Amino acid sequence: MGDTVTTPSVLLVDDVDANLMALEAQLTSLGCELVRASSGNEALRQLLKREYAVMLLDVQMPEMDGYEVASYARDNPATRDVPIIFVTATLETEEKMLRGYGAGAVDFLFKPINPHILRSKVRVFLDLYLGRQRLEREVEAHRRTLAELDAFNYSVSHDLRAPLRPLDGFSQALLEDYGDKLDDTARDYLKRIRMGAQRMGDLIDDLLRLSRISRVSVRAETVDLSEIATSIVAETRRDDPARNVEFVAEPNVRAQGDAGLLRIVMENLLRNAWKFSAKKAACRIEFGTRTEQDETIYFVKDDGVGFDPELASRLFQPFQRLHTVAEFDGTGIGLAIVHRVIGHHNGRVWVQARPGDGATFSFTLHADAAERPGDRKT
Repeated sequence: MGDTVTTPSVLLVDDVDANLMALEAQLTSLGCELVRASSGNEALRQLLKREYAVMLLDVQMPEMDGYEVASYARDNPATRDVPIIFVTATLETEEKMLRGYGAGAVDFLFKPINPHILRSKVRVFLDLYLGRQRLEREVEAHRRTLAELDAFNYSVSHDLRAPLRPLDGFSQALLEDYGDKLDDTARDYLKRIRMGAQRMGDLIDDLLRLSRISRVSVRAETVDLSEIATSIVAETRRDDPARNVEFVAEPNVRAQGDAGLLRIVMENLLRNAWKFSAKKAACRIEFGTRTEQDETIYFVKDDGVGFDPELASRLFQPFQRLHTVAEFDGTGIGLAIVHRVIGHHNGRVWVQARPGDGATFSFTLHADAAERPGDRKT
């Protein structure tokens, strides 16, 4: 749909020309486009040509009556959403009303038609149609804005990598080749330059990762989350062998989702749990599931530093941190990536925590509802 507002159309269906002329005369002031159809077959053909805000459909017509037209319209995915108001001269009975609603009617008008009631009812559907158009335009504009922001983010992040490489490389070369000629202050400055360049590099990598995830289509398959969790903790333990961490994983936890994306989720949650429990001499990290209202909920729990629960909503936004870099390193993007991946799986993610008492990150997955056609983009 473009940016211009489409004049709403109303389909008038009656086998008597005089009735069609009377409807036109009463509806002209509403500023909509009025389209005639003098038979059921013609009405069905007109429905396929354009969108209609509403159809005024005579019940008693030869060859194909209004009930049949409504049933055919409802059976066709292209026309099933057009609101139908039945126009009838027959007496209102519960049986006829039920048959009409069963055929797909949203309302009835009884002949002789009161012009005020006619215009009022049609105006409601015209307003609904125009409101839906505005909403669709706003959603499309929002989608385009997000796509442009992601493209800008990817482009800028990619371009920022180039000047960082020589900054880090030459700083390292100065330290290695001329470090003995520098005093302690100069060496400290160079080390700080290197640390800043490396932190910026990590930040750019995370921004690129966040941008790429926006372009990825979910490929649903059966994923063993227990195996993924165990392998991630084993890798983390090899990198940090001095830590005393008890890791408990519920066995055989399987989920439907994209294996690569779900590994990113588990890496971020488990490495966060490892990082934010580092100040304890001994700690425990747990991965498992629970069931609430017939829904499987996956969780990663730690007994680390925790945080104020009132700040929990900030965590899944990019660059939001509850601790300083001096306390715990990181870019503040990891949980935003988790949030986006879970969103791609039509799930939700949330956290419960208390200061000094650890945190529990929980999430759900509904990959079948979120799976989209198309090849994976990287």
